[in-house]
Amino acid sequence: MSNICICICTRNRQKELTKLLDSLSEIQIPPDTNIRIIVVENDLESYSEQIISQFSSQFKIEINYFLETKRGISFARNRAVKEAQLADFCCFVDDDQIVAKNWLVELLKCQREFNADGVWGPNPPIFNSSVPPYVIQFHNPKSYKYGANVTHAFTNCLLLTKEYLDKIDGPFDERLNFTGGEDICLTTQISKLGGNIRYNPHAIANEIIPKDRTTVNYIAKRCIRNSNTAYFVQSILDKDFNKFEIVFRSSMRLSLGLLMFFPFLLFGKSDRLRGLIKICNALGGFSFILFKANKFYK
Repeated sequence: MSNICICICTRNRQKELTKLLDSLSEIQIPPDTNIRIIVVENDLESYSEQIISQFSSQFKIEINYFLETKRGISFARNRAVKEAQLADFCCFVDDDQIVAKNWLVELLKCQREFNADGVWGPNPPIFNSSVPPYVIQFHNPKSYKYGANVTHAFTNCLLLTKEYLDKIDGPFDERLNFTGGEDICLTTQISKLGGNIRYNPHAIANEIIPKDRTTVNYIAKRCIRNSNTAYFVQSILDKDFNKFEIVFRSSMRLSLGLLMFFPFLLFGKSDRLRGLIKICNALGGFSFILFKANKFYK
């Protein structure tokens, strides 16, 4: 019998959280498992506690609510792992997602088939409005074959053994508390310790994309933030990391981005966006060099 805790961190997203819990109320329960849902609200007040109380009265799965008043995504995730206690697995999903009915069945099936220490699944986007193809392309996640071994993963659809979570201090690094990237940092550490993380394209947790995340302005800011965070994570994981080595890399990206961007100002938006993304990746690198870490989760 396997004990699984589904871990959700939330902050002032009552509508989105409700949709996620609605989808979780309909999931198939894998055989020989005990399931518990843990919701950690990362705020100063219990804004979502009433929602959890309403769901717990009608849920077929036990659901527990906790308030973590120390602000930051790492604090919230670490609280969820702590409250999982003696569970065999922690299964992470974001509060702006909805899961497929066979989501948990697929994650656990892949875990058992490969005796994996983690299983990661995709988060295909669901848009609330009509968007151009190049925006869809930006939000579409990279996919891998069933059972592919991955060295890092995001917590948007991720099953991890509690055994490995307990091996790492935190386990989510508090230095990444406001920047994000704590999931990439953790899963990379698990891989370096010999952990085996697999990919299952059938374990689907869709991400709901609001209209304000479909603009070029959002995409640009997101790319700068992602690049900035990636270098921060790299600096933590690599003891020999020299931040000034990224000057050349960022300069090349900037030059290539400019070469791609300007010729297509009058032509295809898709090619123009690819150039803009490279420019923004370079800007994220330069901001890291200047000791400017993003504070997205503050």
